[in-house]
Amino acid sequence: MISVIEIEAVSQGEGIVPFTGPPLRRALFKALSSQNPLLAKALEMSSNKIFIEAFLRDRRQLPCGFQDDLVYSGSEYRGSVIIFDDRTLAEAVKGWVYKKPTIKIRDVPFKVVGYSYQEIEIEDFIQDQPCKNFRIRFLTPTCFRRTSTPYCYLYPNSKMVVSSASAVWNALSPKKGPETRIMSMWADLSVVETGYELCTTKPVEISEGRTLVGFMGWVNYKVVDHPEWHSGSHEEMATWLNTYLRFAELVGVGYMRNAGFGKIRFEVKRR
Repeated sequence: MISVIEIEAVSQGEGIVPFTGPPLRRALFKALSSQNPLLAKALEMSSNKIFIEAFLRDRRQLPCGFQDDLVYSGSEYRGSVIIFDDRTLAEAVKGWVYKKPTIKIRDVPFKVVGYSYQEIEIEDFIQDQPCKNFRIRFLTPTCFRRTSTPYCYLYPNSKMVVSSASAVWNALSPKKGPETRIMSMWADLSVVETGYELCTTKPVEISEGRTLVGFMGWVNYKVVDHPEWHSGSHEEMATWLNTYLRFAELVGVGYMRNAGFGKIRFEVKRR
């Protein structure tokens, strides 16, 4: 069971605020620590239990290079907290939001004014048709980390996108898809980029003294037959790809997706 708590907030001051994912996550964890320190500590040890969708005024595609947000008093924002298989945690978060706290981000206060709650079953994301042509919009700063370097890989090649989406699905879903290593190999051969518009973001603060440089924009992809894959297996992989990317719309892709980075929109193209 997936709990989705959508938060509505109104700014009570003016100023320039950075990307709000990490500050919102810190505010939530601070509140949970005061209520239940053991629960908060357990959450810090689990990267796939709770995901944050950053406060945004507009959830459509932001201009490439968008970074800091000029906030005016009275501006309305929305964000979400997404929780996996933990009703106790969901109730704790709802209790915090119900109190309508004020969250301060770079000296600009945001007053929580309401929330909505829904439950989703992870099986609802499972698709029975393959996707062949699609666009992914990277709506918030996105970063793919590599073990060989501390720096982000700033181009969303199909192998990295599919590997990231596959890994989080197989970590959270009781119904497993193909092994992530196999999906990654298939994507490297069979999913090609056909067009893109991307830009690099300015450094984004993820914690005190730590920043992240990512990218935003969109990429078109196409699934093509490859002689190393049997046609039946190819169709199966493309169908699982459809599932993985629809799920990734909820939880994101890449590094720090649990703090609002890597938010995507998956758009299937009919031709």
